[in-house]
Amino acid sequence: MVRPINQEVGMTAPGTDAQVLFVGYNAAYLRAIDGRVPSGSVVVIEEPDIIRKRNLRDAPTGFDCLERIVPARYQQSAEALDTAVELAAVRPVAAVVPGLEYAVPATAALAAKLGLPGATEPAAQALRDKVRLREVAGAGGVRNPRWREVHGPEDILAFAGDGPVVVKPANRQASVGVQLLDSVDAETAARAWARTSTAAEYEQVPDRELTWRFLAEERLRGPEYSVEALVRRGEIIFENVTAKTVIEGPYPVELGHLLPAPLDRDAQEAFGTAIRALVTAIGFRTGILHAEWILTDAGPTLVECAGRCPGDYLIDLIDLAYDTRIRVDLIDLLADRPVTLPRSPRRTSAIRFLAAAPGTVTEVAGVDTAQALPGVHAAEVDVEAGQEVRPWASSWDRAGHVIATGPDAAATRQRVLDADAAIRITTG
Repeated sequence: MVRPINQEVGMTAPGTDAQVLFVGYNAAYLRAIDGRVPSGSVVVIEEPDIIRKRNLRDAPTGFDCLERIVPARYQQSAEALDTAVELAAVRPVAAVVPGLEYAVPATAALAAKLGLPGATEPAAQALRDKVRLREVAGAGGVRNPRWREVHGPEDILAFAGDGPVVVKPANRQASVGVQLLDSVDAETAARAWARTSTAAEYEQVPDRELTWRFLAEERLRGPEYSVEALVRRGEIIFENVTAKTVIEGPYPVELGHLLPAPLDRDAQEAFGTAIRALVTAIGFRTGILHAEWILTDAGPTLVECAGRCPGDYLIDLIDLAYDTRIRVDLIDLLADRPVTLPRSPRRTSAIRFLAAAPGTVTEVAGVDTAQALPGVHAAEVDVEAGQEVRPWASSWDRAGHVIATGPDAAATRQRVLDADAAIRITTG
């Protein structure tokens, strides 16, 4: 049973027509909660430039739950604070939810301003800046790679020597600008700095000048995992470990995910210990975390952590595996309402992202065949004839995805691979 949003605990009396504020427009989130929350109960705050770039003025007509989108600056700006106070003066606010990665600091600040549960502002700042995250996580005993903030190619070269290194922005998203370098010389460092420092996301950020930071890190070896956790007042109330597959080469874009990860008891406990140490280290209070790790010989080592619902359809995979409604539960959590979550999965789930040879798409075939295979829940292609396919350099370059479930990890992995193989994207 879905708990109604208008029963806010501690802020307004039951029956009050409270609203939920989302910072950042997330169509997938709205689609998932539409029909499960009251009509017109959601208001989205979005950057004016992004509303224009993404043609969002008419977006509320596509969702029963969405009352309107309010323009206000929130990326590296405090303007949205005043906007939220004005909205709360007209209609009580039940919860403030981060819709996007760049909205995490503003969401925490708004929740604090309105006296609602949230990440806390210091935690949100650490989650949005990998330099700060390295500082506080390391001080709290969380295992980190060797790292250094960099300001140019000379810093990259000085840090790396001639060894393997990771160069990346400290406060971007979706693997944008991230590079894995096998060896470093002056020319390699210059190229890496140029690409990392000029990484762009036209539709995801406003046109005004923003501040970006960069760092170089020791390149770790080992399988990659993520931990998704719901946290209430600093205590983890739900957690899942996901096994990740990343493409070979200089750009570590995710190729697929499988959850829950097939781990032995010792590895499972190691990830549990690591995520609890991270929660304590950054002072995270209430919300959702998506922490990425590499399992080295020494144990889980932190790659990065986000304070919002993960992308790559991971929430959909969790819902399929655990029979949950995580997006609705997160709203309840941030409204300080009780939530009941399972301790173990019912099945396994997996996603595989579709690739195609670089070039112009001439044909897409096999989608219906893939969709009809056992256990397949989704088979979607995001490119069409005449569209250009680029080599993968970030998550935005992938051509689509397939999702499948099964009784165990081996069966689910095979089902998603079979669905991937059934789809043909021809380029020329």
